[in-house]
Amino acid sequence: MAIKGYKKPNKYKAKKTLVGGIKFDSIAESKYYQMLLNQNVSNFKMQVEFVLQDKFKFGKRTIRAIKYKPDFVFYDEEGNILKVVDVKGMQTAIFKLKAKLFSNRYGIEITLAEYDKRTGMFIETGAHDLKPKKRG
Repeated sequence: MAIKGYKKPNKYKAKKTLVGGIKFDSIAESKYYQMLLNQNVSNFKMQVEFVLQDKFKFGKRTIRAIKYKPDFVFYDEEGNILKVVDVKGMQTAIFKLKAKLFSNRYGIEITLAEYDKRTGMFIETGAHDLKPKKRG
């Protein structure tokens, strides 16, 4: 039974935020957006939907398509995709799978942007380049 008025906290500690009337899933994502505006970057769209696998019939059932919405997609003057960026603090197993499906279907590697609180800058890495962080 759901408790009225209770919001389940985000398990990755991401806090939704509002900037310029736009709702972002995390503070880091809103900071990336603000960085783009400060640099006068305008050739991007947010939350563009890509189909990774089409829907299909399986027996009598229809299996839904697998879709992915990156945080930012950058385009050249002709409308071709230059770069796809996802602002992430942590890669989930589902994201890793979707990144592989995206690269296979569209021939583009997703760029991960991680916000470094110490420097106030973003570190960008290819989704397939990351190695597990050492702990301890």
